[in-house]
Amino acid sequence: KKVSKYLDVNLNIVDGEKNIIEFFDDVIYFLDEPQADPASINVYNITRLARAKGIKVLLGGTGGDDIFSGYRRHKALRLEKIYDYMPKFLRIFIKFILVKINFNTPIVRRLKKLTKDLDRSKEERFFGYFDWIDNITLNSIFLNKNLSDKHDFFRELDSDLPKGIDDLNRILYYEINSFLVDHNLNYTDKLSMANGVEVRVPFLDKELFEFSLSISPDLKMKGNTTKYILKKVAERYLPKDVIYRSKTGFGAPVRKWIKNDMDFLIDKYLNKETINKRNIFNYEKIQKLIMDNKNGKIDSSYSIWGLLTIESWIRQFMK
Repeated sequence: KKVSKYLDVNLNIVDGEKNIIEFFDDVIYFLDEPQADPASINVYNITRLARAKGIKVLLGGTGGDDIFSGYRRHKALRLEKIYDYMPKFLRIFIKFILVKINFNTPIVRRLKKLTKDLDRSKEERFFGYFDWIDNITLNSIFLNKNLSDKHDFFRELDSDLPKGIDDLNRILYYEINSFLVDHNLNYTDKLSMANGVEVRVPFLDKELFEFSLSISPDLKMKGNTTKYILKKVAERYLPKDVIYRSKTGFGAPVRKWIKNDMDFLIDKYLNKETINKRNIFNYEKIQKLIMDNKNGKIDSSYSIWGLLTIESWIRQFMK
């Protein structure tokens, strides 16, 4: 609203909470895979409105965070220098204390995520920044215990990198080869085309992308400021309180939805009869995951969302 007023342009507001249940299965159908991110519903809703207004091409911001830095895990890299000087026993102790804290607030959630691999190697900490569920819980919910290590993909990427690459460019390389192509671009393209709308992504213009690879990491993240060079350029066009506001992702209130609005879908898709019939997951462990999340003992909303997408995909495609 602030930007549209400042630039004196028309603004269309989309209600992001309106159709979560109604469109949940449709979104999985158009994705053609069980991708677990509510942002896909956002894209679907936005492009439906655009199409209704006769707009067939939109510009999207996908890629800015992935090539110039922009996620919390990039900021977390600043702590690595501290970890390097911290004895392992102290790292283990800090992790142990935070694990014991039960209350579920944004700051505690982030601290737990930040420190969950504190006792492991630097490489494993980097890989762990991309996790939404820990290995122990993940392995416990599957009936088949012969799972591949979910970090093997990152280890393969690591083997392609030159020795001595700085931490930020290293994690951005992971982003570009995983989260960007398999996640962000996937749902952006599929859910916009589901409505016959094309979303173009100027941050991934070939020349701009190549330029991002050539500049110093200090121009991508300076101190605590991510996307530093983009924000300096943006100062020519926008107020500073817009440019330097706290990051707001393209997400949704998933935790509220899972605890309240989506009870009906959870009962329908993750009940005992359905889970046992699929013969993939351990029903008791799934039920514990749901109840512990509802009672605030753990934060597993995104994992439950993931389970719902898998069941939706099975219902629509495996038959």
